[in-house]
Amino acid sequence: MSLERALKRSLQERNKVSIQKSSGKDQADHSKTLPLHLQTGKYGEEKAADYLTHIGYRIIAKNVSCRHGEIDIIANDGDEIVFVEVRTRSFGWLMPPECTVGPEKIKKLKKAARIWTENRKYTGFWRIDLIAITLKEGRGPSIEHIKNITEGIL
Repeated sequence: MSLERALKRSLQERNKVSIQKSSGKDQADHSKTLPLHLQTGKYGEEKAADYLTHIGYRIIAKNVSCRHGEIDIIANDGDEIVFVEVRTRSFGWLMPPECTVGPEKIKKLKKAARIWTENRKYTGFWRIDLIAITLKEGRGPSIEHIKNITEGIL
């Protein structure tokens, strides 16, 4: 079985269980599952949160929406707030996940981070990181953490 098929099956089963727990309906009503790309993204965000916790970050929030988009993870790294963009791709895509965040996305992330900090009257240091997750057949996911992806960008 290919990694993509195995991941799809696993994510669909996990999604069905979580829907069943939250809705209390029987399993026959669970034909409406998330599309594969959203399931893959959710899986990547879970792996990223686990990774950040493992290296000592404290997760503040996940999937925070504002008018400029969504911030996947907000965490504390010591005395600094970190806004984390998570990108997950299967091995073999045209571009690796770390190459899929362009100037427009960075601009939106910066605006969303500013709004979040201003709404909370936070005046400390903050940065935007990228966690790139590549799913490889026969192995666990490869995680690359790129800190301060806006450094050098005006």
